[in-house]
Amino acid sequence: MHTLRFSLGSAFTGIAVLSSILFGVITHISVQSFVRQGVRERLADAVGLAALQIDGNLHAQLRNPADEATPAFQNLRQRLKAFRNAALDIRFAYTLRATESGKIVFVLDAEEDPSLVSHLGEVYDTVTPMMRQAFLRPYGVRVEQQFHTDQWGTFLSGYAPIFKENGELEALLGMDITAQKIIEYQRHYFRLTLLISLGVCALAVTLGVTFSRRLSQPLMALEADMSQIQVFDLDGRSEIRSRILEVVRMKTALENMKSGLRSFRKYVPADLVAELIKLRKEAVLGVQKRELTLFFSDIANFTSIAERISPEQLADNLGVYFEAITTILLQNQGTVDKFIGDAVMAFWGAPHPVANHAALACRAALQCRQRVNTLSADFVQANLPPFATRMGIHTGEAIVGNIGYKDRLSYTAIGDTVNLASRLESLNRHYGTDILISEATYNLVRHDYLARPVDFVAVSGRSSGVKIYQLLAARSEATEDEFAYASLCEEGIKLYWQREWASARERFRAVLTARPDDRPAQIMAERCASYEKHPPADDWQGIITMATK
Repeated sequence: MHTLRFSLGSAFTGIAVLSSILFGVITHISVQSFVRQGVRERLADAVGLAALQIDGNLHAQLRNPADEATPAFQNLRQRLKAFRNAALDIRFAYTLRATESGKIVFVLDAEEDPSLVSHLGEVYDTVTPMMRQAFLRPYGVRVEQQFHTDQWGTFLSGYAPIFKENGELEALLGMDITAQKIIEYQRHYFRLTLLISLGVCALAVTLGVTFSRRLSQPLMALEADMSQIQVFDLDGRSEIRSRILEVVRMKTALENMKSGLRSFRKYVPADLVAELIKLRKEAVLGVQKRELTLFFSDIANFTSIAERISPEQLADNLGVYFEAITTILLQNQGTVDKFIGDAVMAFWGAPHPVANHAALACRAALQCRQRVNTLSADFVQANLPPFATRMGIHTGEAIVGNIGYKDRLSYTAIGDTVNLASRLESLNRHYGTDILISEATYNLVRHDYLARPVDFVAVSGRSSGVKIYQLLAARSEATEDEFAYASLCEEGIKLYWQREWASARERFRAVLTARPDDRPAQIMAERCASYEKHPPADDWQGIITMATK
């Protein structure tokens, strides 16, 4: 235990020292970045200007090692030496050419040291991606982002194109600055930063100690007064004098608190005021079983879309799409669990209970459909492929909570309910639908949302069947045509489950007359025709087993 004065003095000193260190580190990093950027800009200017002075047609005459003895070679080499010597801090200057076989070879080298000079036609083995890029269109000055190391040392390099008179790329001019030269610049600024940091630290410590002394005395008086409050001695009045505004405010707040407690003590027993701290729990491994509504969405034909546009454009479109979907889910009180590729997983009912979570999930799905249709129209207008979203919703008990291990946790839901919701989303591909919900969800929302029955399916991984429905619209917003459509589909399904194949087929054909592209009606009509010829076994329950996900 320490006195207040010692604690405050230590705290101010520590804060001063840490602040100074942090200031120094941040300044050093900033200066380091500034130095590196400044060197890169100077290097880009030097290599760019030098490349403009190289005669590309004359350079193109240098093809074989024997050409080193030609006047053209000597003339260009002397020019290169002059550029290198005139440019500040440049260590090496050279030209490179890309061969038809894809190799990079030296042409000119301004180096005088015979042990370091590279001769015409020698292959450069340690080619960097930036150097490769410099040989590709669009041509321009390129400077390495990081140091690279080859047989001559560690450098920061820049490259500029050399063109013939006809505009054809002839070669690259390369210039290197040694890493040691850049480090020397950085060390200079580091020493300067260190001196400034030490000065700031000393000043801050002096001010901190002085301020802690002025602050400690009235604070210790406040502490004594608060100790009396702890035992509910609320009648005393302390004499605390200070010119520090915050201390005066603390004194006023303390007196107001005492006044309030005195009033409060008149209404309730004093021992009820003993609870002073609210417990806070650390996140630990743990799950619980809850009724949840699970939501999965996926983009139809995403692989085909990804092949048709650039990765950058695809990432931009996905960002817009995810933002739209996530915003709608959150606005409808959903918990967005994760993104799985182009898929979204969300649920309702955890971590906090949510009333009418099945209805909220259905409302979110319909809003997502509408929003994605609007986004797709924008994409098409920009000559980009549209997005079509498929969604699956199921309600049931699931395991939800912190899952993982002690150092890495994920708040998520697992279990058969989650798997079934995911399978429902996948079934949209088979039935040509966009939103499929389970019977459990439908039973909870049937009075508020309109849906048409689709089938009785045992999804992959399950032996029991589940009735599935296509979500159409909120009943308050549905059209008469949609009500008639849903009613006709329901009649057909009921007759189908009653083994009245001909009557059921008539209903489904009526659906197809109004909506020729209705895939569920096509499937059921074909199935009824097949069962008319080859009736199923007597124990048939109407369940169709899906072998794939």
